[in-house]
Amino acid sequence: MKLLLVEPSILLRERLAAMLASLGCAEIVESTAAEDTNRIMRLMQPEIVVMDARLPDEGGCEALARARHACPSACLIVMSSYSSEPYRKRWLQAGADHFFDLSAQLDLLLNVVRRHSQAHLRAAP
Repeated sequence: MKLLLVEPSILLRERLAAMLASLGCAEIVESTAAEDTNRIMRLMQPEIVVMDARLPDEGGCEALARARHACPSACLIVMSSYSSEPYRKRWLQAGADHFFDLSAQLDLLLNVVRRHSQAHLRAAP
C-alpha cells in the first residue's frame, strides 16, 4: 500500500513515518509542502494521504481539494492540533475522509491506516 505523509515539522513527520511503517505500509513518501505534494500525488497515486491541516505554502483546504482531484479514490486523512468542532466540520465538508486531533487521537489515526492497509492486503491479487 502506498501512503503519502504531508507534514512540515521534521520531528513529527519522522515520528509519524516510523509509526506508519510499523503498520505494514509498503511505501511511505514524505512531503513538507503542498507544491511537492501535488507532483508526488500525480506520480505516486497513493491509497492514503495523511496531511497536516496547516501547510507553509498553501491553505490546507486548497491542498485537500487538489489531493482529492489527483487521487479521487484515496483515503484523505487530515490531522491538526486545532480540533474544535467547527474546524473539524470544515475539513470534513472540504473532502477529508477523516479528521484527527494530533494531541489526543493519534491512536485513532493509526487504527484507520491499519484498517486500510489490511483491506488493501486482502484485496491484492
